[in-house]
Amino acid sequence: MLKITCVLIIVFFNSSILAQKPKDFGFRHYKYSIEGDSVDVLIKSKKGEEYIKKTLFFSVQGSLAVPLIVHNGKQRVLYPSLEEGFVENDYHLVMVNKPGIPLIAHKDSLVDGREFFVDKENYIYPEKYLKNNYLDYYVSRNLKVLDMLFKQSWVDSSKLIVSGHSQGSGIALSMCSKTDKASHLIYSSGLPYYSTILAMLNKERMHEGNKPNPRVDKIFNYWKEVVESPSDYFHPNRDSNLTLSSFSKNENELLKQLKIPVLISYGTKDESSPYQDMFRIETIKDSIEHITFYDYVGLGHNY
Repeated sequence: MLKITCVLIIVFFNSSILAQKPKDFGFRHYKYSIEGDSVDVLIKSKKGEEYIKKTLFFSVQGSLAVPLIVHNGKQRVLYPSLEEGFVENDYHLVMVNKPGIPLIAHKDSLVDGREFFVDKENYIYPEKYLKNNYLDYYVSRNLKVLDMLFKQSWVDSSKLIVSGHSQGSGIALSMCSKTDKASHLIYSSGLPYYSTILAMLNKERMHEGNKPNPRVDKIFNYWKEVVESPSDYFHPNRDSNLTLSSFSKNENELLKQLKIPVLISYGTKDESSPYQDMFRIETIKDSIEHITFYDYVGLGHNY
């Protein structure tokens, strides 16, 4: 009898882990159908103020294919948003899951506890993710999500904060350039010049030492391939040509052209910080007044 009871307890415990839902982690979960695509949206609000009218704080993830909720069976262990836990008193925090990536995952299902792959042995992303992991998809999808959220009675539509970190900064920037809903932009750890490809090169240069780094030539060859075939979406072991081409555009002029307040934040130990400083020099020269810079001295890419 004791053995049966123990087995039942273990089964119940494992079932409770598998049955965890966004609400168990303090989120409201909205699922929208956008052009036949199922999109998961999470909202994090101050407890007890979930339906009080507030401004949305739209947080855009960086480049990794990480589920929004990663747990160890008891609690969350990864947080894809830098802002979570800091903005909910004043805003409703919004996060949208990556296409083809589970909304909730146990950390043991992720490669190295960081990235989700269907096939761990071959390191291949889900096909839906491969097909949709590019700038225009994220911008179009996110703007449609905003259209739907703005219909909610608890949303103050007079303002909208859009914040993107790393690769997400380019998505956030493009969103703000295509909608009049956005009132403020946070461009966090982005790179205004040839974004992703330049960040990749600079990271390898930093580790070059006194001998040539063979990975540098590989990256230049990768870039040649991308320029020749920018629309190819499938590659099993790295970002696709479509992904890299869409996220390797100059963003400096678009940042200058925005008519809303922009905060550019970055860590001075980030490999891309010299380019942030370069852009800062340009904005001073060009008398750009809507952009404010904040450098986190001594800190890296994720502060």
